[in-house]
Amino acid sequence: MKINIKEGEAMKKISTRIILTVLLCSIVMSLMVGASSIIRSMNVIEEEARNNLIATTQTYAKEINEDLAVYEEIVLNMQKIVEGTINASRLYEEGYLSEYTNSILSPIVQAMAQDTRKNAGLYIVFDPKFTGKSEGIWAALDENGKIMHSTPTNIAGMSQDDPAASFYYDAIKAGKGLWSDFYVNNANQNVMTYSTPIVINGMTLGTMGADMYVEEIEKQVQDIKLYKTGYAYLVNKDYDYLVHPTFDRSVNLKTYNNGQFSSLVEKIEANGSGLEDVYFNEVNRIMAYAKLYDGKVLMLSIPKAEVFRELNITINIIIGVILVSALLSVIIALIQGKRISGPIVLATEILNTTSNLNLTNIEETKKIKAMLSRKDEVGSIFRATAKLREEMRRVIKDIDETTDNIVVNTNSLTVATQETALSINEVARTVEELARAAMEQAEEAENGSMKLEKLADEIKLAVKNGELAVNSSMQIQIISEEGSKAMNDMVEKFNITNKSTDIVSKNVNSLLEKSNSIGTILSTILDISEQTNLLALNAAIEAARAGEAGRGFSVVAEEIRKLSEQTGHATRKIEEILNSIQSEVEATKENMDISEKSINDANKTLDQTIKAFEEIITSILTSMEAMEKLSKGLNMVDNEKDEAISAIHSISSITEETAASTEELSASMEQQAATIETISSNTENLAQTIEKLNQLMDRFTL
Repeated sequence: MKINIKEGEAMKKISTRIILTVLLCSIVMSLMVGASSIIRSMNVIEEEARNNLIATTQTYAKEINEDLAVYEEIVLNMQKIVEGTINASRLYEEGYLSEYTNSILSPIVQAMAQDTRKNAGLYIVFDPKFTGKSEGIWAALDENGKIMHSTPTNIAGMSQDDPAASFYYDAIKAGKGLWSDFYVNNANQNVMTYSTPIVINGMTLGTMGADMYVEEIEKQVQDIKLYKTGYAYLVNKDYDYLVHPTFDRSVNLKTYNNGQFSSLVEKIEANGSGLEDVYFNEVNRIMAYAKLYDGKVLMLSIPKAEVFRELNITINIIIGVILVSALLSVIIALIQGKRISGPIVLATEILNTTSNLNLTNIEETKKIKAMLSRKDEVGSIFRATAKLREEMRRVIKDIDETTDNIVVNTNSLTVATQETALSINEVARTVEELARAAMEQAEEAENGSMKLEKLADEIKLAVKNGELAVNSSMQIQIISEEGSKAMNDMVEKFNITNKSTDIVSKNVNSLLEKSNSIGTILSTILDISEQTNLLALNAAIEAARAGEAGRGFSVVAEEIRKLSEQTGHATRKIEEILNSIQSEVEATKENMDISEKSINDANKTLDQTIKAFEEIITSILTSMEAMEKLSKGLNMVDNEKDEAISAIHSISSITEETAASTEELSASMEQQAATIETISSNTENLAQTIEKLNQLMDRFTL
């Protein structure tokens, strides 16, 4: 059993289509699931990362704020101690503040300094106005952890704007507690200070505060590490960099790179905490920020790529899953495609065998038996095919037996009809030849008679038509001559019209040019009117400045302005009318041009018509001469036609009598011959049909 290569390729294409369909569905589903997973993961991870960054920033800010709050709490406690122990009425007494400081404040402040971490010093300073110098206490721990104390820096005589006295005057100016920026104190220590004024009963007694080592805050900020290269930095309330891996305090976040981060600063001032996407050092970064108690801002800077590294890993995993799914889909599709296309290939082989008229019993093979036993659509197809082949085998056998019987009977009939047909055909041929000769002679005589009669009629008609043609030709000659004269008159009138059209066209062009000149003059008048109006306005202004002396001139200027406006209005109306006239003139010019072209075309046509009339007259004269000659010849033929008609009638009568007898005999013989020929033809056709049927039957393999 062989299968056609192209059909085999078709089967492969079906299998391939099944594989591609399954694969395409799997890939589309995988892509949809993967895309939705990636988008969802991106949104979730990004939102979580951003929330974590904000929370992390707020956590670090909270740690710093807790340290700041400790110092604020210490200063607040010192303030309460002073408020509860000092006698404000004795401030101006000599020695009171010194005794009060040594006996009450010094032990308390030293104890607080001993217990405060990251402490660079605690101080209480009273206003020099009470004693003429600064009274108070300063206490701190040395490098060995031992307490040391002294009198604060004497600010007596210092200006409020002196940086060395800022620890004292800044809080008093603010009227509340505040934190300073980083600075180097008198002990050459890098510190920041929280100070608050001492106010009792509305009277400012001095200032107290706490110094905090900057190194501790710097280390705390620098130790913040996020992801791989993320870092933290600190700016003051004016957005000067205080702690940064690369920038120093001379760089300002707000003004950096022509205000690159101005929008970030606006959000910090508006929200206090949050994050912003920025582009810095050719890297897309996320800036998280949180304000501290003292107005400083803690900021975290992390590259976006590091934040979404986990997302990229997730995307790669999803892509890997999609690829694995596609591979599994291909394998499954191959298996299923083979299972589906296998029966189709086998069914095609059976149909190809049947199409080759091979009806041998192949249903007993193992493969086909398996297909016939299936209970699905495949089994139905194979059972229907097997039934078709069995039915075809039965029909072919019946046809074969029938044709054998027909062949035997038709052979005898063919021999008999052939012999009868030969004898009848001989007799019929002889009679037919005789009848044909008589008929031909009769027909020729009849046709000759009819043709002579028709010829006679035609000759009479030709004679009459010749006379009419001669008369008509004479009339046509007269009419053509009159038409030629009329055409010449029309040419002269067209020439006059053409000249008139040229004159009108020139007048229209002149009118158009003059209307354009009027338009130019109107524009000039309009410009003069506008200038006059401006001059009148200037004159009115000058008259107003002149007061009473210029009142009369003002009236004149107003009248001039009104006349100028009226002139302008009138000029514009004239201009509108002129524009309308120009439009109509231009339209008239276009129509004149069209009319002139039409007249020129008509002149050319008339010239051609005149030439045609001249040629017609010449042809008519020639025709009239030929008509006269033809008329003379027809009259001669008309006189001799009657004798020829009489002779032809006699020949026709004799021939018709002979032909009638021969036709009766020929008709009888032809009828018998036709019957025999029909029988013989049908027998031959039947034999040919049986032969073809046998040839078809031989093509079947049973």
